[in-house]
Amino acid sequence: MRSDKVRVLAIALAGMMANAVAAETGGQLKLAKPGTITIGYRDASQPFSFAGAQHQPAGYTIDLCGAVIDAIRKELGQPDLKVSYVPVSSSDRIAKVKEGAIDLECGSTSVTAQRATEVAFSTPIFYSDTKVMVRADAGIRNIADLKDKRVIVNQGASGAPALAKADLDQGLHIQFVKSHDNVESFGALQQKKVDAFVHDDVQLAQLAATASNPKGFVLLKESLASDPIAIMLRKDNKPLQQLVDATLTKLSASGEFTKIYSKWFLTPTFKFPMSDSLKRELKNPGK
Repeated sequence: MRSDKVRVLAIALAGMMANAVAAETGGQLKLAKPGTITIGYRDASQPFSFAGAQHQPAGYTIDLCGAVIDAIRKELGQPDLKVSYVPVSSSDRIAKVKEGAIDLECGSTSVTAQRATEVAFSTPIFYSDTKVMVRADAGIRNIADLKDKRVIVNQGASGAPALAKADLDQGLHIQFVKSHDNVESFGALQQKKVDAFVHDDVQLAQLAATASNPKGFVLLKESLASDPIAIMLRKDNKPLQQLVDATLTKLSASGEFTKIYSKWFLTPTFKFPMSDSLKRELKNPGK
């Protein structure tokens, strides 16, 4: 359970996006490409955003953004507004938002102080801890055991600086290995090319749960960082940001938000209960 201090910090970071949820958008809502809403998605960030059946975007964040798309159509009076999905990676997602290649990034992006200087975020849709996953037979029980070990991180992921700080503070001399996505990183861990994989706890848990030997992997108890996850968009698009937040608030009030959460995080094969921080967020958005 996160302390109130951590939650306040998370909200403060997310607050660089918007200080309050607005039911009505101020100004004129504009899209990068008239007549089309362009959505950035991750193809291997289960259960948030991934390429599902027939390679169609699917996941928790994709479902939330689906409700946002409906709200945009209503706001613009364009029921036939087209939707274009563009795959993004951990290394290019921020650039694609800033340059206007996508209107919304519906993936699994953590809100950090540095990122909030470059882009805007919705109110939090999830809270995650940055953790370390190792093979159960590796003999690694804590962060200190990573000394001189090979640890893989996705390029551009928030886990990299958190791990770098631990490495420096504890003099671990970690051998950093970079990858493009979760599939590559987890594959390297399975094949014993690396000793550990650092990423968001929920995605690590999801990867382990879907492996052929789920009990072959464990998450260390220690957390390297705690961050909210949110929908990302350009800083200069305040009307869109307000509409996104208003939509998330309506989903929460109607109970639909909780249903979407349960669909992806409380399944027969994967159980990841909603955190107290997210429950509080849903009751008092942005506060």
